[in-house]
Amino acid sequence: MPGPAACSTGKSGPTLSVDAARLRAIAVAAPVAGQETLSLDSAVGRVLAVPVSAQSALPPFDNSAMDGYALCLADLTGDGPWHLPVADRIAAGDARALTLSAGTAARIFTGAPVPSGADAVVVQEQVRRIDGLVTLTQRPRPGQNIRRRGEDMALGAQALPAGLVLTPPRLALLAGCGLPSVAVRRRVRVAILSTGNELVEPGQVLGTGQIYNSNRILLRATLARLPWAEVSDIGILPDDPARIRAAIRAAQASHDVVISSGGVSAGEKDHILDALRAEAAELDVLKVAIRRANMFRSPGTGAMARVARSFTGWVRVRPHPSPPSRLPWESR
Repeated sequence: MPGPAACSTGKSGPTLSVDAARLRAIAVAAPVAGQETLSLDSAVGRVLAVPVSAQSALPPFDNSAMDGYALCLADLTGDGPWHLPVADRIAAGDARALTLSAGTAARIFTGAPVPSGADAVVVQEQVRRIDGLVTLTQRPRPGQNIRRRGEDMALGAQALPAGLVLTPPRLALLAGCGLPSVAVRRRVRVAILSTGNELVEPGQVLGTGQIYNSNRILLRATLARLPWAEVSDIGILPDDPARIRAAIRAAQASHDVVISSGGVSAGEKDHILDALRAEAAELDVLKVAIRRANMFRSPGTGAMARVARSFTGWVRVRPHPSPPSRLPWESR
């Protein structure tokens, strides 16, 4: 198969591979400034602005991991089987300060607080209960089926570092640590624009030599999936250097990212690069080794917008240059 076709526009220098160009784009990107505080219900998909510490241990108290019977191992003397009277019943949410009486067991349910004096929970399937007496034949190990206070997260420990996208499991972790709200980076302000005399919007009548502006739909739909992006649509600009430059100048003054489609090749009607140079822009990533599929030949097609979005647009609108992708507990 022939090697990738290279874009030769823009400036001198070697052609970049896609990976090298992506890394260069990420290197010049900077996090947005500013933050806001949102309730956890409103923060899904947003980017954490500051590290978050647990305001409560998780779990906040020793509790039972299973339905069963809490007991004290010291009461299991000699060889089994052992017989213990059931002296109490403890359900999740029980607020009593309970102490297990010596020589007894307590019926306990998942999530219920373990009574003082108990050091193991035997699951109900491993005992036989007749009336008020339980019998077990296997000695449990110390701490069996007990979730200790702070086992998942100690009080004051860092729950999440800054720069993470807040996924539903991460928000659940923050809720479990007692946090009602969270500080997130403000949304990245993204402007999109299309250039070309040949473009019309879907639903309008096509004139001779015109095509529908599918790039705009692709880009808007892609960005709409990003909760941390706030999108403005500048619309279609004609192949007029002055109007393109004015639109870029206005967009960059009020946006963090400007994404354009069309007008970046070497033709006389390709004005984007000239407009950027006129605005003293630094062209960090050009001449990328990407071959178009043979079925798509027009730079105005959605196929080329997909390439541009996946390569440049995506990495340049990332709200943090290198957020951790996965925490240790998320790979368990």
